[in-house]
Amino acid sequence: MTSDRLIFRQDVLGSRRFSNYWWAAVSSIGGIGFLLAGISSYLQTNLLIVSDTSSLQFIPQGVALLFYGIAGSLLALYQWFTVILNIGGGYNEFNKQTNKLTIFSLGVSWQESSS
Repeated sequence: MTSDRLIFRQDVLGSRRFSNYWWAAVSSIGGIGFLLAGISSYLQTNLLIVSDTSSLQFIPQGVALLFYGIAGSLLALYQWFTVILNIGGGYNEFNKQTNKLTIFSLGVSWQESSS
């Protein structure tokens, strides 16, 4: 066997998938929209292009919109950090020469194991 056949390395796709980009963008747009709607109800001025939320009462509608806006924005921030750091990406390496299996994954604490 050649040295190329003794070591087999398989790349693992992490969080940089189209679906993660899509949902991070959707969460960002939704979170910012709810946040602006809540701020609009507090300031009594329209900050949105698509609708007029300045006529909403701040308590309870505006507070609820602010809460969902903050939650959506934090979720979007988490999703973007996950995509940027490529959590879960890495490789699996099978080495017949040393009889070791190495699993390397970004953002995940794994130990090297042998079998």
